[in-house]
Amino acid sequence: MAIFESNELITEAINRKYKQGLISYTAGLNDMADLTDEEFRLMNGFLPLNETYRARRYAANNYGLFFTYNNSEALPKRVDWRNSGIVTPVKAQGLCGSCYAFASAAALEAYHKRKTGRLVDLSPQNILECTWKFGNKGCRGGFMNPVFVYASTNGISTLKHYPYVGTDKYPCSWRPELVEATDRGYYHIPRGDERALQYAVAKGPVVVGISGYHDSFKNYRSGIYTNHKCKTPNHAVLVVGYGTSRKNEDYWIIKNSWGQSWGRNGFGYLARNKGNMCQIATMASFPR
Repeated sequence: MAIFESNELITEAINRKYKQGLISYTAGLNDMADLTDEEFRLMNGFLPLNETYRARRYAANNYGLFFTYNNSEALPKRVDWRNSGIVTPVKAQGLCGSCYAFASAAALEAYHKRKTGRLVDLSPQNILECTWKFGNKGCRGGFMNPVFVYASTNGISTLKHYPYVGTDKYPCSWRPELVEATDRGYYHIPRGDERALQYAVAKGPVVVGISGYHDSFKNYRSGIYTNHKCKTPNHAVLVVGYGTSRKNEDYWIIKNSWGQSWGRNGFGYLARNKGNMCQIATMASFPR
């Protein structure tokens, strides 16, 4: 009860600041309101350690390519891929650091829909159990680029055929006859370049690592989230769009994997062009 009451006080303080015009977002209690700090930490499983030798090896094998763009090319003022029928409903990862698996699966779902015309829920459990040798660590966290390499060499099963159980205690049970989606590797965004991220999102959803281990982010309800203390990427989400509010505030639209009680039915809005807010453009990539 003390944990729940603490989150109540946090949300009330945030909402007072919102009413005073000091911040641009609101807070509300959600399914994580009774989690301990340690339990919440488990849900932030973005591990950028795979940007070491594995990233160089993947690049050498042409799995990973730098995303390039023409800065003179006109960009849409707003993009929301939810309106294009390529984004599946938000899911819940539970007490497992599988955010990277959910965000990567969501990116592959959008890629697969545009390539084949079929929108299917892909299996985060397949990713969780089968990308260890590519550098990921199951429920202890991982990175999206090895997932995209795995998808290019093995393929990903559907959620229906490979259900999510939220633990990494089982061996990989991937079978080739159950493969639904593949890719050719990935593009990664130049580090910290929000303009490049905007050009990429104009073409399709992008997986990013953000700094999500904060009480304000855990209790986020609506509005455009800002937090100048979020400095270290530790949580993976999918950027599904961008735009500008009526108050002329630029924002990113993100798809989370903390269930539909978080944010706006599981989606949120993060400040854009505010100094790489929460490190959103520091580590970003998408399937190709």
